[in-house]
Amino acid sequence: MTPKSIRTRVAEPFECTQRLARATGFWESAENERSLDADPNAIAALYVLAGIAAADAICCRKLGEYSRSESHDEAISLIKRVSPDLAAPLRRLLADKSLDAYGAAAVSARRVEQTRTASARLIEAARTL
Repeated sequence: MTPKSIRTRVAEPFECTQRLARATGFWESAENERSLDADPNAIAALYVLAGIAAADAICCRKLGEYSRSESHDEAISLIKRVSPDLAAPLRRLLADKSLDAYGAAAVSARRVEQTRTASARLIEAARTL
């Protein structure tokens, strides 16, 4: 039995830079909103988007492709090929994505900080790998 292939898209060189710029933009927006003591769900959602964009930038740069699947497991499998250590922060962000952006309950300050930490790990990796 052959393993199921991951649905990816070949990354053009400009896309690596573009995805890192997008990750940085989401991160800066989250940091600005956080300094204004804005809605914690919105802040967490921006950190999630920053981390996902950073993960795409990492995969673009290191693998020449990024995940185009709606399956979170496939995105995690792809980033594991770059570095198994990066799977945990991406897994955390993807697990919290719907709750942060669409959940009715307010996100706690602790959860915002956990989301921020996971996102920061991916952005740092995207900048240095």
